[in-house]
Amino acid sequence: MNMRNLFLVVLGANIFIFMFFYYSPDAQEGVVAELPAGAPKLVLLSEVDKASLTLDKSELKTDVENVKVVKTASVVNKCFTVGPFKEENKITSFEALIKKKVKKTGVRERVETLHWRYWVYLPAAGSKSKAVKLASDLARKGLKDYYVIARGEYKNSVSLGHFKEKEFAEYRLKAIKKMGYAPKMSAIEKEYTLYWLDYTAKNGNGFSNQALDEFELGESIRQFTRECGK
Repeated sequence: MNMRNLFLVVLGANIFIFMFFYYSPDAQEGVVAELPAGAPKLVLLSEVDKASLTLDKSELKTDVENVKVVKTASVVNKCFTVGPFKEENKITSFEALIKKKVKKTGVRERVETLHWRYWVYLPAAGSKSKAVKLASDLARKGLKDYYVIARGEYKNSVSLGHFKEKEFAEYRLKAIKKMGYAPKMSAIEKEYTLYWLDYTAKNGNGFSNQALDEFELGESIRQFTRECGK
């Protein structure tokens, strides 16, 4: 073998070795590490069933309906009661004034026993003649505004007056005692038919105290919050 052929053989061997290491993959790259136990496997997009990626319209509809239900439940009506009215014509007039300003109105009536007056009197004298004599003695001492009760539970008693305010009744009581008598005082009750107006507010807010004052309902008329449907 001459030098030229030997040179070509060595050159070819070098080229072969170079090409082998250049194109051969690294041995470490061929080792695949094992995944930990229970770890989810990586799924390529090409391996996923396209049908599973389609959004279920029925589920979407259910979610939307749930949102609507929550929104509706957040709107809470507020109901109120105004009263008590002692005269039916007054509550009827008030209802007519507010009817267009509220959602719904309703009138209730109820018979109640309430305080009426304080009564000052001298207990029964035992007979009509004694009661008349007692009244005559009061008159001679300058007392006015009295009368003898002719019938009923307090027959032959002497009435000394009915008073709306307790302090005036007590003043009368003391005055009669100073004359040497033993008067009594009782609270008298009467039955009244009272009227209440119920209404449901439009925007969840009832009338303010200032707004109610503008209706001139009177000091005894008040507004109360109540449970709707009651």
